[in-house]
Amino acid sequence: MKHDNRKGVQAQIHIAKKELGLDDDTYRQMIATTTGGKRSCKDCSVAELHQVLQGLKNRGFKAKPRKRVAQHPGTPHNLNSEPMLQKIEALLAELKAPWSYADAIAKRQYRIERVAWLRTVEQFRAVIAALDVELTKRSLLSSLETALKEQDLTLEDMVCFHPNLPKNWQRNRKALVALCSRYMEPEAWLQVHKEEPGA
Repeated sequence: MKHDNRKGVQAQIHIAKKELGLDDDTYRQMIATTTGGKRSCKDCSVAELHQVLQGLKNRGFKAKPRKRVAQHPGTPHNLNSEPMLQKIEALLAELKAPWSYADAIAKRQYRIERVAWLRTVEQFRAVIAALDVELTKRSLLSSLETALKEQDLTLEDMVCFHPNLPKNWQRNRKALVALCSRYMEPEAWLQVHKEEPGA
């Protein structure tokens, strides 16, 4: 038999008692009927607690599914208790990326499979910094694309106009900064810098 969370089952039982509006006598009588004489949850085994919970469900209690805290699949179990994970969640939302994206960073940088398993403040900060950099790159590329469109140019034109661009220039922050500063209006360029994560 798998290990069960005794406190979790007891908590559900007490929620069910309240939602069903059972008075103490009715509640204790139900426990006694279900368990063969016991009148308190503290005297019950885990298996008996499950029987009591099932009895409450039979009376109409519907256990509510646990709410997802984040919009992305793979939400860490410790999200509510770790502020840095909440910061990571916010950055992932901006990037429209799943939690597996942050997990991949944790694995690449520290050989830790899940970002939820990071242990130190420095590790969390490194993942946050990596997400900040990615967000900056995407912001720069989007801003450049918008500026070029206003001038009837495309990203493909940049390769022709600037043959010395690095091969993967659309992912290169230094190259993007140089192009943005050249093709964007000064006011727009300053605004992009102002909005950059960590600026």
